[in-house]
Amino acid sequence: MTKDRLNVSLETHLRETLVAIQKITPAELSDDLAPYVSSDEQSSARVAVIPYDVLQRVSKWTRTPEGTKALQDCSPPLDPQSYSMVSLLAGSRTSPEKHFPPYVAGDPLEESRHASETRKAIATVVNGALSVAGTGAATWWAGERTGLKLEWRTLLAVAAALIVAFSEITLYIIWDSRRRPETRKVRQRAVAKSQMDGDDGCDDTMQAPAQATGTALYSRDNDLRHRVANPANAVNG
Repeated sequence: MTKDRLNVSLETHLRETLVAIQKITPAELSDDLAPYVSSDEQSSARVAVIPYDVLQRVSKWTRTPEGTKALQDCSPPLDPQSYSMVSLLAGSRTSPEKHFPPYVAGDPLEESRHASETRKAIATVVNGALSVAGTGAATWWAGERTGLKLEWRTLLAVAAALIVAFSEITLYIIWDSRRRPETRKVRQRAVAKSQMDGDDGCDDTMQAPAQATGTALYSRDNDLRHRVANPANAVNG
């Protein structure tokens, strides 16, 4: 998004600041300011905004010798520092007329569980790699102690390492396949809970808890009245 297309909110104090200098600015700048400082134009707008580049041009003009002299000749004199970009943008909002997507914060428990599962997966892969390397080295060492030839020791060590690697991969696939349904169920429960919370918050027809009086239990529904036996009345009877 470029500066000439960027809008800022035209707050009341900003509009009053611009009205004070609208008539003493150069003709072109005064014409550009007129639609934004006019009360008729802004009252009909849902969100009062002003382009960023117009404010920037006002700020640049007030720093010129001509602009500074024009501000000092006003009655009372106007402070050029009040027309710096920092002062003009103070309290304003960027692009208030636009509707940005709402920010959805992540669930801390979900993020913590995801991080824990990631650490477990990494530890499983590292353990598998160490198991393959350890099995190959142990087989090589055992073959050397039994007096096997080099080629047979190599073949035996590679075969043992491959068998362990295949076993580790199979176990990892089984573990991952069991983990995914659990993750899906947790997410479904979280979504269902959030939907229920939303329904509870906006359900106007939900009845309030029943209120108990001396000898009867009443609810908000006038047509429903549940009698509750009073032990004191039973004793008196």
